[in-house]
Amino acid sequence: MRIVPGVLLLGAVIGMCSAEPGEGADVVTLTTENFDEEVKQYNGLVLVEFYAPWCGHCKTLAPEWAKAATALKGKVKIAAVDATKEADLGKMFDVSGYPTIIAFPYGKKEDEEGIIIETYNGGRDADGVIEYAAAALEKEGIDISTIDELVGQDSINACLTKKYCAVFTLPHVIDSGAEGRNKYIDTIKELVKTMGRSNPCAYAWVESGSQPAFESAFSSSSYPGMTLINADRTRYVNHIGSFNVNSLSKTIRSLQTGRIGASKYTKFPTFEKTESWDGKDYSYPEEEDEY
Repeated sequence: MRIVPGVLLLGAVIGMCSAEPGEGADVVTLTTENFDEEVKQYNGLVLVEFYAPWCGHCKTLAPEWAKAATALKGKVKIAAVDATKEADLGKMFDVSGYPTIIAFPYGKKEDEEGIIIETYNGGRDADGVIEYAAAALEKEGIDISTIDELVGQDSINACLTKKYCAVFTLPHVIDSGAEGRNKYIDTIKELVKTMGRSNPCAYAWVESGSQPAFESAFSSSSYPGMTLINADRTRYVNHIGSFNVNSLSKTIRSLQTGRIGASKYTKFPTFEKTESWDGKDYSYPEEEDEY
């Protein structure tokens, strides 16, 4: 077996949980029987947790592992092994404590020396797992970052779970066209890379005019624009300047370091449920002929 050193044994408390280890709609359960198919024959990145059902630290990891599996579904395989039942798999990888996370890299999983595993040096929560996976795939030239469109209350709630939530208000597709909108989204993706995955900021976009309560509450009237929100302190700032990575990143860092003043809001507006953008140019409805 060829091992790239540093398999991480998670021995610290990760957080309160109620889910059981190995659970999660998108967590793949590994056994001796399906290991070859699910891991060795799979071309993508696989992260595997070895756990014991009675392990307290495994129980605290469980909901975070499940969240990461859902967030990375279709991009990275998140799996779990009950090492008390699948003892042979545990022995194969010298698992001696629980939970242990092992990463099987993107691409081939074996060479002349055996199965290839890599160092897992990621965090101990869902965000940490996602950040590790994104960084690992980035080395392979694969970008899994997505900038979510805000189409309802659930989507803005997800953004507000981070310390800072950057909402980008983009022009209506009538005005920018699909090509123009995608250029704005590409700018946001570059901004995310520039700020770094460890930065406590989430990023999302909304089409101008689709959430009037939001635009009114935060005085958002510049398109494209950015409203940076600190929900814990009920503070926000609107970006003033060019819509480019350098200018946007300065605004974010300035608020985070207290170098610019922020306005206060009293109540966060409710987001209406809207349809997601289909990625296309605006299609004007056909006019009926009048006779």
